[in-house]
Amino acid sequence: MGEVPEIAQRRALRQVEQRRVAGLGGAKGSGPGVTHAALLPPFPGHSRKGRGRAEGCCRLAIREYRRARIRRRAASMTPRTSPRPAHVTERAWTLAGAMTLRQLAGQLNSIDPGRYRQLAGEDIARAVARGEVGGSGLVGDRLRELQGIAVANGHPPLLIKDDGRRGFYLVGPFPLYCFDMDLVRRAHEQAAIDANKAGARLIRLTCDYAFAQHQGRTQEGGVISCPRFMSEVTRASTEGLVAEGRVAVVLKHLGPYQYTAGPDYTALPISRAEFLETVLPRYAGGFEAGAHGVMMSFVALDGVPAHADPFLRDLAKTKAGPGAIIEADYDAIYEIHGGFGYAASPREAAFRAFREGGVHIDLCSLLYLTHLPDLVEEGRLSEEELRVRAAELLTLKDRIGLLDDPWLGTGPERETALLAGSTRAYRDLAAGSVVMLRPARPDPATLPIPSSARLSVIGPLADQDPEDWLGAYSSHANHHLERVVTPLAGLRKHWPGAAYARGCDYDRDPGRPAAEEEREIAAAAALARGASHVVLFLGEPHEWSGESAALADPRLPCLQRRLVERVRKANPEAKLIVFVTAGRALHIPREIEAAADALFWTAHLGTFAGDAIADILAGLREPTGRLSHGLPIGDGITSGLDRRAERIGRPPVPVVEGSASRRQRDHWCAYYLGLGARWPSAYHFGEGYSHTSFALSDWALDGDRLSASAAAPLVARVRVTNTGERAGTETVHLYYQDMVCEERVPRLLDRLGHRQVRLDPGASAVLSFAVTPEMLARPGRDPEAGARVWPDRDPAANPDRLFLVQHEGQALEAIARFGDAPCALPFLLTD
Repeated sequence: MGEVPEIAQRRALRQVEQRRVAGLGGAKGSGPGVTHAALLPPFPGHSRKGRGRAEGCCRLAIREYRRARIRRRAASMTPRTSPRPAHVTERAWTLAGAMTLRQLAGQLNSIDPGRYRQLAGEDIARAVARGEVGGSGLVGDRLRELQGIAVANGHPPLLIKDDGRRGFYLVGPFPLYCFDMDLVRRAHEQAAIDANKAGARLIRLTCDYAFAQHQGRTQEGGVISCPRFMSEVTRASTEGLVAEGRVAVVLKHLGPYQYTAGPDYTALPISRAEFLETVLPRYAGGFEAGAHGVMMSFVALDGVPAHADPFLRDLAKTKAGPGAIIEADYDAIYEIHGGFGYAASPREAAFRAFREGGVHIDLCSLLYLTHLPDLVEEGRLSEEELRVRAAELLTLKDRIGLLDDPWLGTGPERETALLAGSTRAYRDLAAGSVVMLRPARPDPATLPIPSSARLSVIGPLADQDPEDWLGAYSSHANHHLERVVTPLAGLRKHWPGAAYARGCDYDRDPGRPAAEEEREIAAAAALARGASHVVLFLGEPHEWSGESAALADPRLPCLQRRLVERVRKANPEAKLIVFVTAGRALHIPREIEAAADALFWTAHLGTFAGDAIADILAGLREPTGRLSHGLPIGDGITSGLDRRAERIGRPPVPVVEGSASRRQRDHWCAYYLGLGARWPSAYHFGEGYSHTSFALSDWALDGDRLSASAAAPLVARVRVTNTGERAGTETVHLYYQDMVCEERVPRLLDRLGHRQVRLDPGASAVLSFAVTPEMLARPGRDPEAGARVWPDRDPAANPDRLFLVQHEGQALEAIARFGDAPCALPFLLTD
């Protein structure tokens, strides 16, 4: 909406005065080189092209001015008496009280320049000058200009948002496989520093749970199968981001997002009890660490779109506090109408998002700015509601220091500072996220690779495209691909003479002659013949996963499998080390397992992927990463890898050696034909090995019962011994099996936590885990009643079990043997 010059001048001068009264400074505090006159919104009718639109804009401006005058007269006769909400700062309340309806709605309007021009037909600078934009995404070199316009016209600075939890120009990996929470915390502290340098003041953290591995957003965190581990990762990430108090954090996407076997944005029916037990706990650590709010998801719960769901609104307020900020996903308010058909019009969608969904930030739909002022004029919303909502967002700006320093990250030296920043935290997190799946026992002849080795580096992920190591939502790291250290580049720092051949593309190209593919594979095989060690880099390019990148048939392509077979056949004596990189859980084919002397699994490790990998292969670092999900035993298995699944009415595997169960010897069992009597996972949660070996012994409990009503915990202990010849770090997990629950079918297995210990060769240590009743609580059939502990009527007949193990597979093996294993610790859960 444009304004006539007289109104624009009066409004600008009035807002500057209001800003001075509110303590935001006047013209002299607006930043270097900024003058109010230069930033006043120009009259759009000055050009012939814009004259028609200008006439309409002027009429709207005059109407808005008259309405504001009527409201000011009413306010002068009847002063506002509503008290300031306790969670709103005085400064924010004063600012909101001085705004027009359209400016209040503008504070809730977050939109990028390109999107604003698309919807409004004018440059975003004009809307900023009118106070009709409260935030935006990263706008690069325009950030200083737009902040200057906002401040000079007496408006609060823009809140700049980004998904850059991993950094900005330089990034680490998503923390999928790092069980060292200190590394996760430090990497996110650095990410917050980089976000500030870039001007971003709100960062989003992904907490989603992918029901099936078809999903694309698995690589952002959805692949993590255990809610408690995701909560631990989210806690450490949030603690790092908020450490300096200059960045706000929202957790996304609240709702059963990715809980589907279909493509992204679809959903399976899920009960509230299941949602509260399986999905919501993933956010718990972030809320406890001080997250400021949530971003809603694109799906519906119980038939209600998340952005218009009072249940999710109240849940967010309960978990993050009364001042919790609720951000809409991109254009999601419009989708209440256009996508879900849950509102009769965009106007009604805006109303339902505001009133029922409690949404503060309208991200790129422009519906709040368009409709909220009229909804107040009509009496469907009160001005007080709009003022409180805007004041809550202004309070966030106040608490992170944005009102005091809007110029952070807007200087011309921004890019230089970001590229010269500290990189150690990202590199450490990358190294801590590498998982070694084989050998399970140290093999000094294979690893570490000696400096004298004749090294051949092969595979499409070795050096083909640096962006493949960045993954999805890597902020602006793809603007500086020259800084990405590919595996080949990293390995050549240690082995300068390393030879390289791509070997093949990621998958067959229908337009490429088969003879060309054969020649490329043959060249790689020839290169391998002269090597003492061959390192193969296989897996998915970055665009095969991420948002809106679901795969109907996720698997490692046959072309890559063929490459492995040919390389192994060309040089059977060489040590073959295979890296598989993917954004989702994939089956590792039998031919690759048979060929590999060492097998590694990684996510997209970020800018310093090559350095992290080379350091581990050279023995300068140990592989401390562990799987945060299972890897399936077959290509067609994309779900059921989470052993938190509820127990079923038939045995989960058909035959267990030594079992006396008739049911397990019979055919009618839950397993896959052709894959044998196995669990769905070939590798299990927590699995991963090191350059040394460890053994567990002396499992013990400090008692034989845990009371649901007592405060005293039950303590489980185990001794960990380094039985190898190198120092190393071991990770021990605590699992729980509820044998009987008469309220709801119990889970097969629940992971309660983990601890890490670093030991020298021959050294040992005792690790202790305190188990409290709260850790064993789960919702009943009535989700409104909350979670509680469900003791058995006869606990002595059905004692529950704790398991202290190196990975989930050891606990499953003990369950298959009916608890007849030293790692299984029975106890009685009593009232």
